Amino acid sequence: MDTQHGSRLQQALAAFVRKHEALLKAELKLTELSVTAQSRDGAVEATVGVDGETSGVRFPNNRFQGMSGQALADSVMEALTTARAEVSARRAGIVEASGLHLTGGPGHSLGPDRRGLALRTEPGTPPDVLRPPRRRARGVGC
Repeated sequence: MDTQHGSRLQQALAAFVRKHEALLKAELKLTELSVTAQSRDGAVEATVGVDGETSGVRFPNNRFQGMSGQALADSVMEALTTARAEVSARRAGIVEASGLHLTGGPGHSLGPDRRGLALRTEPGTPPDVLRPPRRRARGVGC
């Protein structure tokens, strides 16, 4: 192998290692990501994980006792929506800071929805591309 090709190979390998390390760091941050948000009235705190799923709801000051059912439901939804929006923003920040790209496949974008947080790489996929897990086809009797 001549030195020019050897040097390019070393540069490509070093770039791969950097991207792989960035992927591992981003993956660790994403697995640890959780946000707790409070409703504006302070009646509800909701905690949401990186996948957008609720991991906890708290009523920190018992204000809920004097609230109507609709007011309490509104407070719960507000806290959940705020927490999910923040988790989405932090997730995007982690991915952007790492130099990685989220892709849902051709013509798809993983925006603030809940897909795409169980990210993985596929064999043969460049190390700077994360893909959501494939969904199993559901049919009759499945």
